[in-house]
Amino acid sequence: MDDKALQIFRELVGDRADRLNGSHYPADVNTRITAALNSDAPDSSEASVLRRDGIGFHLVDWQHEAAFLVALVLFPERFTDEEIRDGVESVLIHAPAHVLEAARLGGYQTTNIFNTNSNDDQCAEPV
Repeated sequence: MDDKALQIFRELVGDRADRLNGSHYPADVNTRITAALNSDAPDSSEASVLRRDGIGFHLVDWQHEAAFLVALVLFPERFTDEEIRDGVESVLIHAPAHVLEAARLGGYQTTNIFNTNSNDDQCAEPV
């Protein structure tokens, strides 16, 4: 995570901010998500449990990008344009595939509802 977002979270939550650093994998949170999803699940087969564990993984593996977005929403005035560009790029590179895969594993539709172009594989020019 960029130093600015980490600094903001240190001010808010102290040493717990270290959990948001990209070099820390929050396995305990993944385990907690998996347990919560399994607690009310009708299917307890190994494949279903592993699928739910995959949902947890894909929701927590980009915690530092999520922290950047939350810090930016809370304190936009504390970020330079360059920090915002770098943070946005990091989010766009890392988070989308994880969110899509978590949704797929959860059985949710992942159709691009914003796409007005019939070719889903096309992407815009970089900004």
